[in-house]
Amino acid sequence: MADGMARSALDQSLEASGASDRESHFESVVDADDQTAHEATLKLLLWSGGDERLRIDPRTGRNRYGVPVAPADNEVWFATSTASAVSPRGYAAAGQALQRILRGHDPLTLPDWFDSIRLRLLDLFGAPDSEIILSASGTEAELLALAAASSLSARPLTNVIVAPHETGRGVTLAADGRYFLPSSTLGGFVEQGARLRGLENRALSVEVVELRDPAGQTIEADQVDEMVADRVEAALASGSDVLLHLLDCSKTGLSGPSRAAAAHLATAHPDRVTVVVDACQLRCAPEQVRADLDGGFAVMLTGSKFAGGPPFAGALLLPAALAARLHRIVWPEGLAAYSAALDWRSSTRARIQGVFAADANIGLGLRWECALAELERYFAIDGTLRRRIAREFAQTIAAELAAASGFKLVDPDFKLQAEERTIFPVLTFDERGEAVSADALHNELRLLGVDERREPHRRRAFHLGQPVPVGRESALRVCLGAPLVNAVADRMSGDADAFAAAFKPLADDVRELFGWWRLAADGRQAARRA
Repeated sequence: MADGMARSALDQSLEASGASDRESHFESVVDADDQTAHEATLKLLLWSGGDERLRIDPRTGRNRYGVPVAPADNEVWFATSTASAVSPRGYAAAGQALQRILRGHDPLTLPDWFDSIRLRLLDLFGAPDSEIILSASGTEAELLALAAASSLSARPLTNVIVAPHETGRGVTLAADGRYFLPSSTLGGFVEQGARLRGLENRALSVEVVELRDPAGQTIEADQVDEMVADRVEAALASGSDVLLHLLDCSKTGLSGPSRAAAAHLATAHPDRVTVVVDACQLRCAPEQVRADLDGGFAVMLTGSKFAGGPPFAGALLLPAALAARLHRIVWPEGLAAYSAALDWRSSTRARIQGVFAADANIGLGLRWECALAELERYFAIDGTLRRRIAREFAQTIAAELAAASGFKLVDPDFKLQAEERTIFPVLTFDERGEAVSADALHNELRLLGVDERREPHRRRAFHLGQPVPVGRESALRVCLGAPLVNAVADRMSGDADAFAAAFKPLADDVRELFGWWRLAADGRQAARRA
């Protein structure tokens, strides 16, 4: 039988998810013979511990990203720059973890479980003596980074953020210590746009540096570095300390400022400039994350983008030197709406002066179980094979774009043939060169149904990254994620000569996507002109 903390946390999570009979859910999940009830509880918990973005619409069985409550094997997920359905591998891992927490066989206490999640993340990405704090999403990780930087400084604090339109819609508000949605992770409804309780009188400001000009063209890297340096130096001269963001990968694959420029500013102004790397897309190598930590940078990452875990699962990694300076963590009361006690390691939690509203966010832990199952499989694959799969994916995308009219790759010269490019933003045009609505195409492609423009055929749903503005247009994004790479490797079964056959289903999905995409675009334009 589960311990009292687990039962209390489960009850809180089920209440937040809307379960009407929490007692029966608890009893069923510890009953080994009631697998159906156990799975129903797993589904409820997977989607608990989040704000309105995560919640499932009972009419559709999906959240606002179109993500269903369970694996959707009949749908094609190229959407890892936004959100993905839970994979079968991840779903199984989450179910096994839930049974260990809530049943007597091979039991695991909640504190031990969350510690194990942190240890697995540190094994993949951490540096010696680095610290990790779990968060419900990348936006919540922004609040944690702000709290850490604020705790280190008695001066006003300027938060320099990069390309917020290419990171997340709530980032600008969170960077200013504000409630970024009308609902919170753990604390219910809040006043969107208002400062978090406890930060009302804190001297905070936000400076924004863009990576694209108004026409959507990329700004030269040297110019980005110069703009960042100007913002930082001006803030320091005004008496502010600085939290400087380094964007590792944006929604369209851009990055900035350079790590060299950020390191120079931090070294030139020790104890005045704190650098945090936004690696929430998680499209950099573990070696890069460790190098950033070794260089004194904090790092934000998530398991819900490249990793392919369900939304939302985030984390803030602190380098050893920065963590050691956090003798006392200033805990604004409003942060309790976003962070549970077990999101923090016990020794770090002891430095917090404040009260947590919840002991544990079980949904967050289960979502990290899903993501870690895919990440650990991904990094167990030989690096040469991983790079080959990414290269073949890029070449398949390039071939489809070249073969069909009306598609334009954003930043076509940017890493097209490089193995590290895994996000492909695409603009869509009709035969007159007029842009086709990315929002409409995005919605239509992810709908299951019969397409009457061909012979009656029930096509699969194709999920792409949400539309992102690029100048005056909006692009849809075709993305490679860890689950797709893992699936190719799984089909090879250790046979090095089986690559072509193992990759073919993925290539076929790409080709089918572009075929339906073109048909959907033609249909939208024909309907508009009728």
